[in-house]
Amino acid sequence: MVAVLALSATGGCADATSTGGEVLPALRLARARPLTLAPGTRVTLTGVGFVPEPVARYEATLAGVAGGEPLTLPMAVARVDDETLVATLDDGGLAAIATRGEALAGALTVRRIAGDGGGSALVDEASLPVTVTASATLSPRFDAFGGAASGAGLDLYPGDRVAIAGDGLLQLDEGATLLRFDGRFVPESGGDARVVDGLVVPVALVDPGDRTRAELTLTPDVLGVRPGRFEGVLQLVNAHASGAEVGSALLDPGPLALRRPVVTAIAPTTAARGQRITVTGRGLMPPDSLLQAATVLLLDGVFTPNRGAPVVYEGRDALALYPDGGVDNRALAIVLRLALDADGVPTGLAARTGTFAGRVRPLLFAGPDSVEGTGLPVALTLTTPRQVVVLRLLPDFYDALATFGLANAADEVVARILAVCARDYAGVDVAFSLAPPDDFAEYAIVELAGRDPNGAGLFGLDNTAGKDVGNVRLDDVIGGFNAETREQSFAAYGGIFVAELRELSATLGTHELRSARFDDVFGPVMPELGGAPASVGEAALETPRGAAVREAVRVLGNLVGNTVTHEVGHTLGLTAQSGKVHNEGDNPGWIMDAGRYRPFAERAEIDGQGPAVFAPFNRAYLEEILPLSATEPSAAGGAR
Repeated sequence: MVAVLALSATGGCADATSTGGEVLPALRLARARPLTLAPGTRVTLTGVGFVPEPVARYEATLAGVAGGEPLTLPMAVARVDDETLVATLDDGGLAAIATRGEALAGALTVRRIAGDGGGSALVDEASLPVTVTASATLSPRFDAFGGAASGAGLDLYPGDRVAIAGDGLLQLDEGATLLRFDGRFVPESGGDARVVDGLVVPVALVDPGDRTRAELTLTPDVLGVRPGRFEGVLQLVNAHASGAEVGSALLDPGPLALRRPVVTAIAPTTAARGQRITVTGRGLMPPDSLLQAATVLLLDGVFTPNRGAPVVYEGRDALALYPDGGVDNRALAIVLRLALDADGVPTGLAARTGTFAGRVRPLLFAGPDSVEGTGLPVALTLTTPRQVVVLRLLPDFYDALATFGLANAADEVVARILAVCARDYAGVDVAFSLAPPDDFAEYAIVELAGRDPNGAGLFGLDNTAGKDVGNVRLDDVIGGFNAETREQSFAAYGGIFVAELRELSATLGTHELRSARFDDVFGPVMPELGGAPASVGEAALETPRGAAVREAVRVLGNLVGNTVTHEVGHTLGLTAQSGKVHNEGDNPGWIMDAGRYRPFAERAEIDGQGPAVFAPFNRAYLEEILPLSATEPSAAGGAR
């Protein structure tokens, strides 16, 4: 949305309208399309200065001369967004132009009215020269199908989006433009040809304002999915909302060959469990329940694990990979997920590291039909898993920073949190970021919030379902509500509760670990302790005040980062002691000790205490389940 800005003391500018201390961008019109109108046509005007409701309302008028007579016709404004306004002319206005037998030459004018509509209203007006024609029906013209002129022929694949060129094509509000097939379909297998008589399929405009370009999606209900060729003619038919139908001249496209699906590439060829692999080609239709169509990818070959005997996947034992989806028929996303058998033992391609050598081939299903496509030789390397952890900052996280007087140092606090997390997990394949990775579909989420919604005053809580020994789950969520946890009579809301760290103050808090050193660190900036909140950039100043702000940032980042590290450790299966969730007893400087054994100074990393580390047996466990890969991580912390 275009912002409404306060008028500066020096006044406005020529490209704005103003009154009452407000400024709106000047209204300007650049283009209007389409200008050939039929009942239901939506005319899209592009320009600048379109501020959506409730900031302003709009009036649109079409005025000019048609057949030697002046006409002024109101238009209804249907929609407004940042750069466009959509308006319609009613049937009476269309008839007024059509009955004169000539185009209306004139202007399309838009008035923008902001304010209360009275004397204090902001009014701006813009006009655009136009020549408009109107008709009760539009006749389509058919120039080319799939970029090929008449008789040239074309190779097609299931799910293709085929371009249609012509003119006079309909918008959805006007009716529908249909593509009609008449001829026969000859199977590649050499069986009997199938008569195609009057098969009609809707096409869609690429741009609602452009009547010359449309697309047909070659879904299985058009020519099926079995390979062969269509021989015959095509015709565009405008089926108007009034019931009237107008057809184009016939087009002979030449033979339309429907090909088998084909795989042409797969990337990356080195991947880990939970990672997304993209398979590209043609005819790779994504799952569609309405069409009852889907593409399954089959792997035939031998998997050689880094430990153990090779496994053969061939013929009936080929390994089926089910896509997570795709945008069109040219690419499918496959996620290497872990499967568990009836005994809970990991199975499938993602269960072990190693290499697969063989072929990948597509198998397309559509209703009762199935077609095996053309495969591709492939060599895949399955590497050790990576645990990606995304920190999700909730709105009340920033409210909590304001409580500490550090709202204006939010970026510095978050940077310190990320640094602590990365340091604590250095040496194992765990990556922290603020944004979801592009290449991993399975990643953990930790929500950083304000107050503990459980009402228990917790600093943090892993509310995931049960101890995940071996880190079988890569997509745990520490946050939100977990009904399964509630069913077990545990606190159900998880996350990191930054505002609760206030309870570590000797003056303000009641926690058993409260400390006067909390007040020393946060006293200069925390309003409740008489401090002045940090200003923007103050932490960078080389002054006593700047040093105090930097220390408050560092300590709060340590407190939160230490809590994240601890709770993520739980989701990874720590502590690495059978039946235990925390280390036994008080072990100074160990991350996975119970909360009461981790004093403020250790968490804050002050007075010579900290940083805390994983106990040797916990560190050995992490290095076993998440060893560093031989390849380097990307800067975003997601890709290998």
